[in-house]
Amino acid sequence: DLIFIPASIIYDRIIEEKSYQKEIAGGLKKKENFRQIIKARRFLKKRYGKIYIRFSHPFSLNEYLSQIDSSVKNAPRRLAFHLVQSINAISLVTPLSLIATAILANHQRGFHLSELAETVNILLRFIKSYDVPTASTLVDSAKTIEETLSLLINQKVVDFLEDATGKEETFYYVDEDNKIKLEYYKNSIIHFFIPHSFVAISLLTGGEEEKDLKSIISDYAFLKNLFKNEFIFDQKEDLQEKTISLTEYFLDSAFLSRSNRNGGYKITKLGFNKLPIWAALAKTFLESYWIAAKSMSQQKLIDSNTGDLLKNMNYLGKRFYKLGVIDHVGALSELNLKNAISFINSDILKLPVDSKEGNPHDFERLRQFSQRLYKLSHYRA
Repeated sequence: DLIFIPASIIYDRIIEEKSYQKEIAGGLKKKENFRQIIKARRFLKKRYGKIYIRFSHPFSLNEYLSQIDSSVKNAPRRLAFHLVQSINAISLVTPLSLIATAILANHQRGFHLSELAETVNILLRFIKSYDVPTASTLVDSAKTIEETLSLLINQKVVDFLEDATGKEETFYYVDEDNKIKLEYYKNSIIHFFIPHSFVAISLLTGGEEEKDLKSIISDYAFLKNLFKNEFIFDQKEDLQEKTISLTEYFLDSAFLSRSNRNGGYKITKLGFNKLPIWAALAKTFLESYWIAAKSMSQQKLIDSNTGDLLKNMNYLGKRFYKLGVIDHVGALSELNLKNAISFINSDILKLPVDSKEGNPHDFERLRQFSQRLYKLSHYRA
């Protein structure tokens, strides 16, 4: 028998920031060697904050396999998913991860300290309501926000503009190249928000005054399947029960009200202001997949050379970003685009591994898929 002990290791700051930044952009992480260990001494003199190590409940492999059909081919995959879910559940929200999430979700263009604090506190209320583990320093959120912002300024991730007259609040902003640095920390806690993000996207998509539950469930199921290579989801959950429970949080937060006519949902004035915070958390991934779908539908050829596909997608993505068609520079991540290519080939085009061309019906499905992604990623905000 084997005993597994899921463990979460979270850092206030990671030494390998640049390395992970390259990985997010699609580069390969260099293997560690003795020379790097020697060079690392200069980094060890710097302060990188705390390391948080947390453990989930141990479980026996034999007991786990006895609870599932261990004869099925995907038993190892299910075990891996179970381990990741266990680790995700105990992962800690740190000040930097929370503030990075707030900036990328609601302050892409810049912010005042008071605006950032408002967004952070909205996310904190959500986290506390679901008993998500947080660093003890987040108890005093105002102090922690100021300290973390100062840290990001010292690291030259955040810059600022000061009013010469002193009458206006200091304006803070993040240059495009530095947003990728924040993506790593955001992605370490994004799984806590993703299901609500899917519902927020559904609610904000379309021009109808009311959204019925059936439409929200349909969008939630679509997004859950779409991002099955990005996140770990509970495959046993009842979609209707799950969707209702997610909308309940937004109802309790006064972002939604129930319709008296058909039991649907109406977004309140407060909801139109705050729901985009949640929706933005999945928007980077939506934009990546839309870029991939748009590029592949234009070419109408499934090139076996993934590198050529990625080059075209990178060009298209950069052009769309410069034109303001997409909002997030993180959408150009090669990791996201590779996952999108894999999903499109297997789930939309349904191509054999060695196939290079699809038939017209395949590309009609891809065109419709691309249109749906565009609609979902260009919600009301």
